[in-house]
Amino acid sequence: MPPMELLMAKTRCIVCGTWFPPNPRTVETQKVCFDPACRKERKRRADESWRERNPDWSAGRVSKVRDWNAQYPDYWRKYRAGHQEYRQREQERMRCNRVLSVAKQDAIRTNPVGYLRDIRHSGSKTVAKQDAIAFRLDGVLDYLTICAAVAKPNDMANGPPG
Repeated sequence: MPPMELLMAKTRCIVCGTWFPPNPRTVETQKVCFDPACRKERKRRADESWRERNPDWSAGRVSKVRDWNAQYPDYWRKYRAGHQEYRQREQERMRCNRVLSVAKQDAIRTNPVGYLRDIRHSGSKTVAKQDAIAFRLDGVLDYLTICAAVAKPNDMANGPPG
């Protein structure tokens, strides 16, 4: 049993920064408050940290999943046939993904340089966070911006010069 002064103490949440009384059973290890959003964020950080410390885990997992799929080739077909709610949920998810994909393609076609600038300036939403890649992307964007400003609007519609 933890000492009474630990039970009475408050702890600062590492996610939102608010003070909270920790659970008496986990008073020495609890890092976040009881807010579900804070708990979800702490779990996300812990998972990310674990994946950074164990980079080979997913590579080994891929081969295991492929082997399992080879042993049970009809599993998902039978599962979908017996679970209509799963099938409907997946159909809706895939439909939404297709709509987002088409919208993204339209945005790229309408204003490719602006679309790339939005990707670069979206901050933590980008996949590639390394400084070297960001620096290269800035150079490419600057080049494309200059080319777009110099090019006549009909130049790209007529195809390559020649």
